Amino acid sequence: MASWLAHIYPAEDAAKTMKIEHENLKAYQDQLAAEPVNRLIMNAMGRVELNELAVNRELIKSLDFAFSDELDVAPEATAQQKVGVCWIFAAMNLLRYYTQKKINVKSFAFSGPYLMFWDKFEKANYFLEKMLQFSDRHYQDRELQHFLQNPLPDGGDWYMFVNLVKKYGVVPESVMQHSSYSKDSTLHNQVIASKLRQYAAEIRTAAAAGESREVLEARRSGYVAELYKIMVLCFGNPPLRFDWSYRNEDKAYFRESGITPQDFYHKYVDLDLDAYACIWSSPMSDTPYYQIYSVAHTRKMVGGERHLALNLPFERFKSFALRKVKNHEPVLFSCDVGKDSLRKEGLLVKGIYNYDLLFQTHFGIDKPLRLEMGETSMTHCMLIVGVDVDDEGQPIKWKVENSWGADVGKKGYFIMSDDWFDEHVYQLIVPTRYLDEAELDALKQEPTVLPLWHPMF
Repeated sequence: MASWLAHIYPAEDAAKTMKIEHENLKAYQDQLAAEPVNRLIMNAMGRVELNELAVNRELIKSLDFAFSDELDVAPEATAQQKVGVCWIFAAMNLLRYYTQKKINVKSFAFSGPYLMFWDKFEKANYFLEKMLQFSDRHYQDRELQHFLQNPLPDGGDWYMFVNLVKKYGVVPESVMQHSSYSKDSTLHNQVIASKLRQYAAEIRTAAAAGESREVLEARRSGYVAELYKIMVLCFGNPPLRFDWSYRNEDKAYFRESGITPQDFYHKYVDLDLDAYACIWSSPMSDTPYYQIYSVAHTRKMVGGERHLALNLPFERFKSFALRKVKNHEPVLFSCDVGKDSLRKEGLLVKGIYNYDLLFQTHFGIDKPLRLEMGETSMTHCMLIVGVDVDDEGQPIKWKVENSWGADVGKKGYFIMSDDWFDEHVYQLIVPTRYLDEAELDALKQEPTVLPLWHPMF
């Protein structure tokens, strides 16, 4: 074994390992048969989906879709389709709240495919940048492999969205609509990923042969032109200028002719995206509070702003969400949506599934260990658009605008219980005017750079 791999793959000591022995299997079977309820559960699970058996129906009945504080704009839920771009749709839904108020319309949406096109194009170019940067690394280098295993991920964050909007603007939904590729990114991602790995191999071969950086950059320029062609063939051409018209609630008619996406943003949104901060509440030991963090190699746009997050104690973190909603402003948040989630009914409720009862064993580890052990991570972005508080002003439940279409929840809106928020929400996007002096000072610190596989990214 190569010496550099010895610490990764140490020799196994057979004497110290526990094998599965056949005589143990008989004991396991006898133990299972000794409890008649196990056969009942096994028969039920042979015919009924697991979560249908585990769901806590009494808890469901206790929830109602009424909130003490709600935003005065409740647009139709958007649908990200079969694409992992919740971060784009949630952020666009944040922007459209201000656009709908600004132009006085009930129905409006931004184009997801427009920003998806530029996101994929920028990520592809960023991948090539990293392949040039890593060209002399061993092929099993962890950072290199992270990029090669998924060259064109759907996922993203607030700063990626900000970078895209600043550079490319936004357009209304009608201006660039969905293609089959923007509805399901699986095949498109596979095709582009194959091409990117081909380019990576060519770059590494050329670099090993002694090609200069100047010549390698010329190669990269040709790759980018070819990638643009492939993406246009899949998504369609993103508009550089467009026409658009609308009629507001006062029946007044307006038309735009030949407006650019950048000018459209400034005229119809004009939100200062730099006046927002990404706030974490990570309880992990390697992310102390009141410090700012970045994650290596996550700009996803050459020349773009890097991901930055200020980590704060949970009570302070949560107070921002309550304050913002009570001020009738939507809150962009990131969470682990797969936990305690009843998708069809639109419920995010702690204890919605009783696996302890079903399997007669306790499930659960505390929040820091869930992150460290890979049991949880941020998997989805949504908007908080309402809250229900008790007589003391404490949250009971939250109203959530999702981007899974109108066929789930209550026309696309979900209920999030307050204890679910406590367990599974990790990130908020907050106006910097909400931060105190110490927190604003912390934002000016040089960030601690975390590895790109860190659980909080």
